[in-house]
Amino acid sequence: MSKPLDAKSILLILFSSNFIGIACARSLHYQFYIWYYHTLPALFFSTKLPVPVLMLMMGCIELCWNTYPSTVISSSLLQLCHVVGVVALLMPPRSEKRKIS
Repeated sequence: MSKPLDAKSILLILFSSNFIGIACARSLHYQFYIWYYHTLPALFFSTKLPVPVLMLMMGCIELCWNTYPSTVISSSLLQLCHVVGVVALLMPPRSEKRKIS
C-alpha cells in the first residue's frame, strides 16, 4: 500500500502540468505568463540544477516575456529555457533541502 501524497507533491504535480502545457503550446500570449510565473521558483528549486543556472533561467524567462514585439532570439531563448526546465523536472526531484551559501 502506498502512502498518501503530501501537499508539496500535489503542488509539484499541478505546477509541472501547467508548466509542460505552457512549454508545449503552439503560441503564447502575455496573459499566460501570469499563469506560471509564480510557480517557477517552486518548480525550478525542486530540481537538481545548480542555483546560478536556476537564477539565469528565471532571468532569461523574464527578459523573453518582456521583449515586445517578440523576436526570433527572444522566442528561441524562451523555448530553450522551457526545454531545460521540462528535462530537469523529468529527473528525480531533490529530496534534501537546498543549502544556499
